Amino acid sequence: MKCAASRKTKRTLIVMTLALASCRAPMQAPTSTPEVVPLYFVTSSSTDTLLRNLAATYTRENSLVAIVDQTANGTSISAALDPSDPSEKTLYALTTYLPNSDQLWAAPLGQDGIAVVVHPRLTLPQLSADDLRRIFTGAVENWTELGGPDVPITVVSREAESDTRRVFEQLVLGERQITYNALLALTDAAMLDVVSRTPGAIGFVSMALVSGQVRVMPLVAENGDTPMLPTPLTVADGSYPLRTPLLIIGKKPPEPGDGYYEFIVWAQQHQAQQIIGETYAPLP
Repeated sequence: MKCAASRKTKRTLIVMTLALASCRAPMQAPTSTPEVVPLYFVTSSSTDTLLRNLAATYTRENSLVAIVDQTANGTSISAALDPSDPSEKTLYALTTYLPNSDQLWAAPLGQDGIAVVVHPRLTLPQLSADDLRRIFTGAVENWTELGGPDVPITVVSREAESDTRRVFEQLVLGERQITYNALLALTDAAMLDVVSRTPGAIGFVSMALVSGQVRVMPLVAENGDTPMLPTPLTVADGSYPLRTPLLIIGKKPPEPGDGYYEFIVWAQQHQAQQIIGETYAPLP
């Protein structure tokens, strides 16, 4: 009897084991998870919003690409493009300032205009390139000297490392220095705020960042020209005098298949150029 009960129990266990085996799902071959390709960029204050806008569209259609702005981690454009830096990390800059170096690679994406901004109550109709040189070097100190109201001129400048300041100095001042009496704005937002609150103030920002809190001054290259405001159209056709290329710059050219190459080619084509053309002049 004991042996019969044992055989019955064993038979029951075999049946249960077979039943459990029949419920198992078929084994699947392991698959590798696709890796996301990070593309590292640095930006200036005038281009970080543009990079975010381009990245939002590009990564939506290319889900395995992540565009990372390293500026938030404290990486500057000058550090990223330093030819003497031995780092092998691939890094590109989206900027409007082209350093004087034959060791850098650059690709154009469009053009920016440097807007000269003044206090909203300053009603002077226009300024010339010569007027700007005299103002920003401190050669004139009151708006009456330029046919304006009897209000002291307050020059507002960005810090020396600002790409916008470097471009402004190249286009307007040449080898001259901005007056030491200038107020210093550490961000474009601070520039707009100081100019908007200071009677007689004058400063400069990328046209992509202009807000209604300041007045944008019409400019002429030479007296007798038609005064122009910075817009994508006037920058594109060359009628606005303070223009600068919008560039992607790196220490080496990208190679097909590395992610950067495909993104930069896309940024020069129709979909990205429409995004760029909302605030800058697109490529011809």
